[in-house]
Amino acid sequence: MNWKHGGRPTLIGVLVSIAISVCHVWPCNAEPPITALAFTTDHLEVIAGSQRGLLIYKWPDLDQKRVIDCGLDSIHDVSPSLDGKHLLIGGGTPGSKGVVQLRTWPELELRQTWQDHRDVVYQVAWRADGLECVSVGWDGTCNVYEVGSLANRTTMSHHSAPLFAATYLDGNFLATAGSDRTIVVSDSSSGKVIRSLTQHTQSIHALAYQPTGAETQPRLLASASDDRTVRFWQAEIGRLVRFHRFASIPRAIVWRRAGTQLIVGCDDGTVHMLDPSTLSAVVIAKQNVSIQNVIMDASNGHILVSGGDALWSVVLP
Repeated sequence: MNWKHGGRPTLIGVLVSIAISVCHVWPCNAEPPITALAFTTDHLEVIAGSQRGLLIYKWPDLDQKRVIDCGLDSIHDVSPSLDGKHLLIGGGTPGSKGVVQLRTWPELELRQTWQDHRDVVYQVAWRADGLECVSVGWDGTCNVYEVGSLANRTTMSHHSAPLFAATYLDGNFLATAGSDRTIVVSDSSSGKVIRSLTQHTQSIHALAYQPTGAETQPRLLASASDDRTVRFWQAEIGRLVRFHRFASIPRAIVWRRAGTQLIVGCDDGTVHMLDPSTLSAVVIAKQNVSIQNVIMDASNGHILVSGGDALWSVVLP
């Protein structure tokens, strides 16, 4: 496991054991925490978001290439388009406004700005065809945008509390979740609610849809909550399949590309590999900071994790 701090090599080496890979992270107040993380579509670079703006790193050596000031007080999510030509950025000013920016990649020229949220945006997501995107925020709304249009097409207010997560399912179907402990599946084209999933007992802050080609049919939607569970759903029919309870709050989730395991980062600094069929959870890494983001590299052999202002990579078993 290789660890870099703020794009600069640290004095701490790599400690690897047979069962758990451990990287040492020392507290540092020099940089604001990383609040958003994504690979570029070609997986040659990493885009991180913080109060500094966008931080661009090479992958896999994590040397920092550039810092871009987007004019946002906070950035909570970054999402490259599938064709690699655009980047969505979600953030804003807490208590004041939520902002979604559409920028070109790699030039990062600002193409569109949407400011329909009354509070900060927490997540943005692309529809598979790249012609539509959504944003969810603290104001409890989900806004649907057509790329190229200056106005939001639909504002959905199906939740009663702040929203933290959104992901497209198949086609126009969309899943959103937040502090009201409910996952709402809706049709983004009409704004109509299809169904609500209500078994979580505390706030939901992460959703991840099983990749195309996974053996499980129908594909599973994973959700992570403050109730310390990760739950697996057949969202199209509204069925809770099974759940696993962790010792600490699962904060970040991402599927392996084959959809065979879910990688889970927790508040206690542990990173787990969870099998959705057997619910076997194996600790594959541990840090002394809360895990905030976990993303999967193109080869499916590494994950990149952030906690505080630090980034580190983990080799998957």
